[in-house]
Amino acid sequence: KELKEAGIVGKVPKLIGIQSAACAPLEEAFKKGERETQPFDKQETIAEGIAIAKPVRGGQILEVIRETRGKILSVTEEEIVTALQEMGQKGYFIEPTSAATIAGLKKYGKHIKKEVIVTTLTGTGLKATEKIGHL
Repeated sequence: KELKEAGIVGKVPKLIGIQSAACAPLEEAFKKGERETQPFDKQETIAEGIAIAKPVRGGQILEVIRETRGKILSVTEEEIVTALQEMGQKGYFIEPTSAATIAGLKKYGKHIKKEVIVTTLTGTGLKATEKIGHL
């Protein structure tokens, strides 16, 4: 919103949230049309950086996703591991939480025709060598 207000961008981008299916309270609330997240029975996930059963700002996240006509998607452990391995083959050593973003991007991309998509890879694989060393 601030970039639009400053005249840097012409419109506020659509925001897409990605969660691990093992811990997806935002996706569940979004699909149900709820304004706040509900307690979620969190399972273990390789993408521990996004495994937040009760997001502190869940209501704000849901609001902004809806305001931008976005979506919230979840990805499975298998999709996260596949994305992690594919990114590694391309020379990117990222953590599983960043791989979840790539898995979500792939899932989201199947349902769109033409959009410019920007994403970030926020964590290095060095943060998770114990978790991903065996992959």
